[in-house]
Amino acid sequence: MSGLIEDELSLPIPLDDLNAASKLNPGQLLQAFNTIKHAIIRKQSQTFFIDGPGGTGKTFLYRVLLASFRNVGLIMIATATSGIAAIQLPSGRTAHSKLKIPIKLDSSSRCNFTKQSEVCQLLDRAAAIIWDEAPMADRKAIETVDRTLREMFGVDLPFGGKIMILGGDFRQVVPVVVGGTRSQAVKASIVESHLWSSIKVLHLADNITAQNDQSFFDFLLRIGNGEEPTVEDNMIRIPDSMAISFEGEHSIHHLIESTFPDLGSHTYDPEYTMDRSLITPLNEMLIS
Repeated sequence: MSGLIEDELSLPIPLDDLNAASKLNPGQLLQAFNTIKHAIIRKQSQTFFIDGPGGTGKTFLYRVLLASFRNVGLIMIATATSGIAAIQLPSGRTAHSKLKIPIKLDSSSRCNFTKQSEVCQLLDRAAAIIWDEAPMADRKAIETVDRTLREMFGVDLPFGGKIMILGGDFRQVVPVVVGGTRSQAVKASIVESHLWSSIKVLHLADNITAQNDQSFFDFLLRIGNGEEPTVEDNMIRIPDSMAISFEGEHSIHHLIESTFPDLGSHTYDPEYTMDRSLITPLNEMLIS
């Protein structure tokens, strides 16, 4: 048994995630869980896509799946397109790192591992592979994994017959095409891939994390669906209830105090800091 397989089989299982399986309420989450569970139990080749806006329980579902099947000795591979999404999954890694996807991609790219490698042995033993935030990935990356697994396992089925669980929200970040146009970014999406027609889409729409702030969830959903009125075509107006009006220099201090209340007492509190992180593509945007 390879070291990678031993490592995966010895992963700690969060008790909260394991217990959450019995608390899935009847509805879309439970239906999605059962659909995927039956495919894994039957070792049925299938690619799923968990589609839903933020707050509908995608990460919750991934964690329940990981805990439930790891608990019975199965190997579940947890990946995501971005590092931020990957760390939300127990023992998660970026897809590029875990699956050895090359940086430069074309229509003939292959992952950087051989049939005799430990990575290939691990993927062969895996009951399923989870890939969160798949809409952010260039379809060539996903097609590269598909092409590689078909060759490695000698099975001419999507992803070499493995159960693949993709997921994400198409309202969010599209694939980044350096110097590309909007049209090129759209064409890099997984929905433009030849694989899309073989993918079973499981929709999540019921919000489970913002039940106490439904108006904010609806606001984000309207933006994502392109339904929120715009100003000069590319701007939206933040509702007054979500903003602090600028009435002078004191407004800036009010904004800081509202965002970072009692900052001096929480300087070394990581949870406090993470809940208030200012995330931007470039440091210079934050500084400015």
